[in-house]
Amino acid sequence: MAKKARKKGGYIDLSAAQKAQHEAWRPLTIREANRLAAGRAKVSVDPEDWRLWRVERDGSIQAHEPMTRKAFLAFLDTGEVAPTKDGQTASEVYAERRGDIDRMLGWLGQELARHAREAKADPRNWGAAGDLYRVRSGLLEVLAGLRGVEIADIERCL
Repeated sequence: MAKKARKKGGYIDLSAAQKAQHEAWRPLTIREANRLAAGRAKVSVDPEDWRLWRVERDGSIQAHEPMTRKAFLAFLDTGEVAPTKDGQTASEVYAERRGDIDRMLGWLGQELARHAREAKADPRNWGAAGDLYRVRSGLLEVLAGLRGVEIADIERCL
């Protein structure tokens, strides 16, 4: 059985096995990914979502979640991203996130109905209109990102 981590001089002292396990599942930094790619790909921060990587290779540009060393090396060799830490494939993660989004859209409808009742009860209150300005702006940004168009293009269609 692995030793428990001990606190040593204010820092947690991990056993060699714990360090190896941590390192195996730790996503690379962008600098580490570029060093590992050695010119086969260029990794940078995705301009639309700072939490994602923008990976440019072989004339293609893709957005990816940060990868571990093992996953990134496999990606460089095959062009495909391996399953995640818990074994999910891209399609399984997509389905899970799509389900989350569908539930949030239902929730959004409920909240908008509640908000409308409150706004109707106090028609002189501009706060409700301000709330909807923020919601509308966020939805414009999301829709423009999904469609790959500018926000002004979406606004012209409204």
